[in-house]
Amino acid sequence: MTVIPVFGGPLKRDMVQRAYGYCGQSYAEYELTPEEYVIGMRAMNDQMAVIHARSYNFPEYGDGNPEDESGLKADEVLGGSYYVAKLLAPTIGKQLTTSDIAERACTSFLAAQTCIPTTRLRSTTPRGSGNRWSRVFGEYFYPRWR
Repeated sequence: MTVIPVFGGPLKRDMVQRAYGYCGQSYAEYELTPEEYVIGMRAMNDQMAVIHARSYNFPEYGDGNPEDESGLKADEVLGGSYYVAKLLAPTIGKQLTTSDIAERACTSFLAAQTCIPTTRLRSTTPRGSGNRWSRVFGEYFYPRWR
């Protein structure tokens, strides 16, 4: 049976427009050009690939379409767009505006997307510490009550 992923969340266009807004370039007054959308989409795909974003809708090929759904939850949009703006600002020669709320949202976004890898246990780890087939000095480790 084929599994079809269903993405949701805000459009990537909205996240790119927010990122340009953090860079001081108002998109409400002037609409972004297609070239600016491509630069923003490329920055967003690069930033999300670095952190291995679990719910992000990566494009099949190229930079993707701004009308695609991002796959992020609604409460992750602010932090995700500010994270994209951190790479986008020096690329377009702008200064990133500081926002305490956006910085905290970016930190919580990165914490939610982080996967901590599991550590393999050595064969000498005593039983009860996570490795059930280990041996200590030739016998299994059991606490002895005397």
